[in-house]
Amino acid sequence: MQSINSMELVSANNFSLEQLTHAYNQTRIDYVVPMPMNVSRLREYARIYDIDMGCSWIAKNGDVLYGLGMLGVRPNRAWITRLGVLPNGRRKGTGRCIMEALINTAVQQNLNSVWLEVIKGNAPAHKLFSKLGFVETRDLIVARRPPQTNSDIGFGENILQVTTLDHEDALILLSHRKSRPNWLNETESFHNVNNLSGLLIELKNGGRGWVTYHAGLLQLTRIMVEVISGDPVEVTTALLNVLHDRHKRQDAITENLLDDAIWTGFQKAGYFESFRRIEMINEL
Repeated sequence: MQSINSMELVSANNFSLEQLTHAYNQTRIDYVVPMPMNVSRLREYARIYDIDMGCSWIAKNGDVLYGLGMLGVRPNRAWITRLGVLPNGRRKGTGRCIMEALINTAVQQNLNSVWLEVIKGNAPAHKLFSKLGFVETRDLIVARRPPQTNSDIGFGENILQVTTLDHEDALILLSHRKSRPNWLNETESFHNVNNLSGLLIELKNGGRGWVTYHAGLLQLTRIMVEVISGDPVEVTTALLNVLHDRHKRQDAITENLLDDAIWTGFQKAGYFESFRRIEMINEL
């Protein structure tokens, strides 16, 4: 436990998931992008992203909760997430206190860096993170594609071969990506996901690439694309057209794409931008 004036910082493992979920949802009542949680989603979130509740902090005054912040911990690095301040904890320095505690915890764990993302347009949070030593690394795009059950995608004449991949195949491909993934999309995160699937395609003109994803009953998530050869826009579009031809009834969401040619391929396949995050790092 840490104490700052009348504010105490208490490890999150002193609270139930129900308490943490309720507190988190209160912090997001008027947030830029609300993203509400329930208990099962928070439990899954903590498991997939290696959230260490013993390294996460709750700010409180007596029995009144002011705010919370969680820390994901992996070898040599940490990730700050789910930072939020309840209405009754605002304008008291709560966010800064929690951030400093999370950073200090990462230092005590002998980690080399701390990562986070802030929604683009959230100027107060961005200003706070900058003051605490975080610098911008890149923009990340969160995008969606609604179901298009009645559409005729019309892509078959360009496809030479489609190979279906199982969970282990998908993990192998993800572990050999050329670009550095964001924390949400690191291979460690995907190792914690059940039932990944994938498709490997070859186009008649020699273009090749793969897409991995998780197929739920109503939604496709964790969609990752890598182009091996050929035009990245063309190959990405073809990959996603094959994917959505096989899953016409599912909504789709992909998180933390780079603004590059692959994103153009996503757009050509019917995706639209929901919002952007700014990735930031603090080298300890």
